[in-house]
Amino acid sequence: MVIREPRLTFSRPLRPRTTTTQIVVHHTASGDVSAETVHGWHLRNKGWGGNGYHYVIRQNGAIERGRPEQMRGVHASRVNANSIGIALAGNFETHTMAAIQLSALVWLIRDIRSRHPHWRDLPVVGHRDLS
Repeated sequence: MVIREPRLTFSRPLRPRTTTTQIVVHHTASGDVSAETVHGWHLRNKGWGGNGYHYVIRQNGAIERGRPEQMRGVHASRVNANSIGIALAGNFETHTMAAIQLSALVWLIRDIRSRHPHWRDLPVVGHRDLS
């Protein structure tokens, strides 16, 4: 699989993440949206400087980068400083995730874990599990 790299411009400097202790999975609670669309939402509606997730996975399984992986996310307030945020495009309160999207999520988690020896056992949690 390939991670698409959209050219996103952030409205403020991003801060580095110094530790990584978990991966947090979200859904966009919307239709199928791109990393660029989420970027616009987070700029205009949230004031976060841009896309708060590190990755967005589209309903067709395409993986798009949100913010750089080594930077602090803005997706789960208590754990932003030490987590990687992945958003799945869709609303899974009303629809079921497509198998291809789930496969892309599994691939991405394995890829993230494989790139750093100390990340091999990173736990994966749902955003709702942090509330």
